[in-house]
Amino acid sequence: MNEFRRMMQRVLKNKQSERMVILFLILLIAGLFFSRALLSFASVAMVLPFVYHSKDTYQNKLLLFAIGLIFLPVLISGIYSDDKLRWINSVSVKIPLLTLFLGLAYTQISERAWNRLILLYLLLVSIGCCWSLRHYFLDPHTIQQSYLKAKVLATPADNDYVKFSWMVVTGFFLGVKILGKMPFNRLYLAISCILVFLLLYLHLLAAKTGLVCLYAGGVIYLFYICFVQKKWKMGVILFSGILIFTVFSYDLFPTLRNRVQYVVYDFGNYSKGRFLPGYNDAARWLSIKAGYAVMQENPIMGVGFGDIKKAVTEWDVKNYPASYEYERFIPTNEWMVYGAGSGWPGMLLFSIGLLLLLYLTTAKDPVSIILAVISCIPFVTDDSLEGQYGVILLAFIAFFGQQKFSKQEPSYEKPV
Repeated sequence: MNEFRRMMQRVLKNKQSERMVILFLILLIAGLFFSRALLSFASVAMVLPFVYHSKDTYQNKLLLFAIGLIFLPVLISGIYSDDKLRWINSVSVKIPLLTLFLGLAYTQISERAWNRLILLYLLLVSIGCCWSLRHYFLDPHTIQQSYLKAKVLATPADNDYVKFSWMVVTGFFLGVKILGKMPFNRLYLAISCILVFLLLYLHLLAAKTGLVCLYAGGVIYLFYICFVQKKWKMGVILFSGILIFTVFSYDLFPTLRNRVQYVVYDFGNYSKGRFLPGYNDAARWLSIKAGYAVMQENPIMGVGFGDIKKAVTEWDVKNYPASYEYERFIPTNEWMVYGAGSGWPGMLLFSIGLLLLLYLTTAKDPVSIILAVISCIPFVTDDSLEGQYGVILLAFIAFFGQQKFSKQEPSYEKPV
């Protein structure tokens, strides 16, 4: 009798923690697109299911160890950071990485709930794309011309087009993962239409990070088809389709064409050492150079996460005094951020922690591997962990990328 009572308590705990995780994930997904306050609440509240400890395993301890490696250089640098306020902000913005994984890693959800959450994500990301496209169709000519001047289409996520394109690509590949598991029915067709829409939107938005993630994922999927599944004919057909679409998209989307022309012109200047004020890519590359220089001057400890902005600004003023004040920002590369803030040792700890985190949360299917890869690309092109959206997206991708479900149940109804 006592054994039966203990078993029922465990079942109730698991159900309660699963319901809490699902609720907070719904709020989290909604917050990604509509409310930063809701996003903050859901990301911190996600730690509550951790109380139930329904999945305390060796792997979860390794997950916490990996997150600890990412946190450690930031925490230690607080000892010698002069600007404590900036240091506190750098620490606090990363807290959701810990709270999300404590809640998500210690509680599993069913495959059916996983699928429904992805469908919700696809619906909301599509609504976000439609909201963005509304601005384009109100005045397409002006928007197209703005792409020649480092401007892009307005997007959700506080108009952070880099992060939003990352969200869209994530939704695209999660949708691909769902399609690979479900029967051909009306829902299959609806999801397929959404994925085509997201594909077209990414090329209209023409955000470099989003497109690099998209095509990197495509290359990985082609490799899987050709070398793992040995389906060479399908691989050739898919490769031909991607190549044809890429060529035609340059003429089909004026925003993409203008973006490419702008990037090529800007690269032609800063690659030869000519950093023209007012050019976005040049400023981003300059920030990376500044971060590397700061790291070289402080290779062991860095300058502290609180003083990166100050050190980068001083380097810019000294070496490129013609640059504008708004172009002097922390490195747009997460490795350079860690290098400038905590030196080579901090960069190494961050690298180990990130790779271990992705290794532990990546399943043995191609889409899961793609999601792990597209988690890293924005860290190369942006300071993704220094903002709320980047931190939460990393945890979101790592959680949804794995496919280890607690219940064996049908994911979908039979086709009607």
